[in-house]
Amino acid sequence: MLDVGISPFDPGIPETLEELEKAFIVPDVRRAESGYLAYHLKDTLELTGNWGAVRVTPNLSDSVDLHVSGEILLSDGEMLKVRAVAIDSTGKTWLDKNYEDTASKFSYDAIKEDPFQDLYNDIANDLLEARQNYSNSEIVNIRQVSSLKFARSLSPDAFGTYLSESDGKIQVTQLPADGDVILERVNKIKEREYLFVDTMDDYYGRFYKDMRGSYDEWRLANYEEAILFRELQAQGNKRFWGGLGMAAAGGYAGTQSKTYAESAAAAGVVGGGIAMVKSGLNRKRESEIHEESLRELGQSLGGEITPYVLDIEGKT
Repeated sequence: MLDVGISPFDPGIPETLEELEKAFIVPDVRRAESGYLAYHLKDTLELTGNWGAVRVTPNLSDSVDLHVSGEILLSDGEMLKVRAVAIDSTGKTWLDKNYEDTASKFSYDAIKEDPFQDLYNDIANDLLEARQNYSNSEIVNIRQVSSLKFARSLSPDAFGTYLSESDGKIQVTQLPADGDVILERVNKIKEREYLFVDTMDDYYGRFYKDMRGSYDEWRLANYEEAILFRELQAQGNKRFWGGLGMAAAGGYAGTQSKTYAESAAAAGVVGGGIAMVKSGLNRKRESEIHEESLRELGQSLGGEITPYVLDIEGKT
């Protein structure tokens, strides 16, 4: 079985304040989501039983066989869109695909599993399908490359010639002798690397559990506000532009009318168009209330989420 390392997802935070406000993104919430999504994907992969050790790691580690990363494209409680990328230790891409899922009101009424669990299941299924395209000998090769990459990172002089790289792909050129003393020392260091990674994974797990209650409440409230906001925006735009079209059509018909009845009918159409425009503007004003609620919800959750800060050997 292959060991999998999952990095916190890229939060997908826009650079400009205008883009942040337009997408209702609160940076603190997105940064918290980046770790949450990664850890939930780790849980999903572990439950399948198709993989070796699955860990969330803050950085890409040479000690894992398959590295999974991602980017949050949209997350508002109603919809979740992410990009997932999986690359093995030899540099081959297993997965590079966008995924999306839409939550239902029912999924929030009785939360037995994550409202977007289907998205995580799709990623897990695609990874397994990619895994099944590899023979046992190819899997062994991936694990050998992982081991030698880690050894090379510690002792480039001793292991620099064991691997070759071409066009981003890594191949084994030679293997250490059985009982190689330096490799045995490297393997002992690798065990300590695993201990460190397990410790970091444990902290991601605690953060995941601590934020889940508040996060689920935020997603439910956001889900309801997002739906109302989009509905009112759509209705407002439809009535506004439809009313303008009616008023313009009525005005044109009035210029072409030759009888009092035709003029009166055209005036009625214009009046109806103006009424629709006013109705559309009212809908848009109503949507602004929900727009503000979305911002307040995000800021509230951002205030509740506190990051863990670790000091390890002088590094934060």
